[in-house]
Amino acid sequence: MSHDAVFQEPDIAEALGILEPVVAELVEDLPACRFSTRRFIEILLGNEEYNEAYEAALRTFEFDRENGLKILHGQVIATALRHQQTLAFVGFVHGEPDHVDPYCHSAWWRKERD
Repeated sequence: MSHDAVFQEPDIAEALGILEPVVAELVEDLPACRFSTRRFIEILLGNEEYNEAYEAALRTFEFDRENGLKILHGQVIATALRHQQTLAFVGFVHGEPDHVDPYCHSAWWRKERD
């Protein structure tokens, strides 16, 4: 690898614009609870409309699917979750394989109120 190579953060604005309203709607519908990023994405993908938005957001990246999913899960969805006023970041998932996301460092979230 050349020392002249410069890492550039991917631009997530377009993907965030597509996915943030979906995340907000899904969070709004959740009861007060604690959940992992992985579980949240599983619920999101279980809804056809939300799944379409997820795929549309993924297509905004000029990367292969694997790297696109890393950006989508690790940056876009994480940012959208952080923007939700009713959620609190509780910490990162450790030692619980059912909650580890293969595309990012999965986090725990808590919805403070309905």
